[in-house]
Amino acid sequence: MTLDQLRVLSAILETGSFRAAAESLHRAQSAVSYAVRNLEEELKIPIFNREGYRPRLTVAGQAIYEKSKSVLLQAEELVQLGNHLSMGREAEIKLALNAVCPFSKVIDVINRFSRDQPSVRIVLTLENLGGSIEQLLDGNVDIALAEAAEWDERLEASRWDNIKFLPVAAPGFPPACLDRPLLKSDLIGYPQIIVADSSRHSERKTVGVLKEGLHWTVNDFSVKRQLLLAGSGWGLMPEHVICEDLENRRLVILDYPPFSKMAADFYLFRRNDIPVGPIAEDLWQQLQSARQTGSGERL
Repeated sequence: MTLDQLRVLSAILETGSFRAAAESLHRAQSAVSYAVRNLEEELKIPIFNREGYRPRLTVAGQAIYEKSKSVLLQAEELVQLGNHLSMGREAEIKLALNAVCPFSKVIDVINRFSRDQPSVRIVLTLENLGGSIEQLLDGNVDIALAEAAEWDERLEASRWDNIKFLPVAAPGFPPACLDRPLLKSDLIGYPQIIVADSSRHSERKTVGVLKEGLHWTVNDFSVKRQLLLAGSGWGLMPEHVICEDLENRRLVILDYPPFSKMAADFYLFRRNDIPVGPIAEDLWQQLQSARQTGSGERL
């Protein structure tokens, strides 16, 4: 069985006759009939019922035809991938995203990019704190979206967003009931829920952590949020992640002055010491277009 035979079968069904199929394929009608006959012999089943004026598929022929459509589609995708690669374009783009970034903005870009580049595979990994930059510097990803990093001459960066962090807890959290600004001594007796840095070999970072207090460590912000909602402790959360929880008073903001104005700038990062392929450049430009208005500074 060959792709050519399947294309002949498809042409017959699309045009309605052997003769029309031959014309569309620029072949003799005998060549079309020969291709179908060989296909039937190889599969050992009749594909067409030829008793009527127009060829009709047998039950078995219908099953073969339905399967052939997916085979032809995959073959076409393979040809497109070959053309794509022959032009020097990448087959895969890898991104490492800091888990606190507004994910909906990234998804909108990736969906649009995927429609324009259907042959390109997208690989996304979520990291915490220094994990995204580490993945980029280790050569595991093409683009990282992460909070401001220590200067490294291998990095190119473009400011993308500013994210505010709020100290929050469930309404029943005892210090939340105090009618005054909180002191460190009010908090250190309760668990602070923190998300661990996902760096593998770099020095791990901590941000907004009371070192003297009791810590519960998780590896995911969704788990942290669930613990906070359950009243297990308190912690810093990205404002955009918990806005509905605040509106519905499932969580409340703690009046702890040292953490009242915590925010972080987030950047798109890529290596400047490695050649950038055209597809990675395209995605970089599209991600830049989704950045926060007015935050176009470059490092």
